[in-house]
Amino acid sequence: MLKIEQKNFEYFQIVYRDMLKQFPAAELKSFENFNNMFKNINYCLYSVNDKDNAVGYFMLFKDLKSKILWLDYIAIIKEYQSKGYGHRIFEELKQHFSSDFNGIYLEVEKPVLNKKNTIRRINFYENIGAKKLDINYFYPNKAGGLPMNLYFLPFNNSPLPLKNTILQTIREVFKNIHNDCKSLECIFDKIN
Repeated sequence: MLKIEQKNFEYFQIVYRDMLKQFPAAELKSFENFNNMFKNINYCLYSVNDKDNAVGYFMLFKDLKSKILWLDYIAIIKEYQSKGYGHRIFEELKQHFSSDFNGIYLEVEKPVLNKKNTIRRINFYENIGAKKLDINYFYPNKAGGLPMNLYFLPFNNSPLPLKNTILQTIREVFKNIHNDCKSLECIFDKIN
């Protein structure tokens, strides 16, 4: 059984070194921006441990009003990748949060046929029960917005959120997670 444990910003300093290796620069926020985000009690970092070994981590935003989570980052430590931890983490995540939340949003790269990892990630999310939402989504970044797919993983057979709820949550996420991006309103206006 995996153990999910909420961590503080001090622990994040270790995690950030791993993030620099695992995430594309276009999707990674600055260390300073993370420092500001962790001042919000609804933005949380969790470690995932198997016995005494840290095997992964994730960061999410809790939208308490809509009772929905937004996964900002998730990673399996390199030496534990391709060993089934991804599935196990999502099972633990569902058990850990399903009594208080209806599901979790996932930002997923658009499929690129010559990049096997994008197809692999999409298949992974769909295999764990995530549903692609019918929305034109952009991940805010300094380049003005990275086109991505938005998925929703329901907990306890919750229905998929309605479009107006999705847009409200995106606005809340933009305000709390992406407030370092100067063109948020322009990016938000492209989402439909």
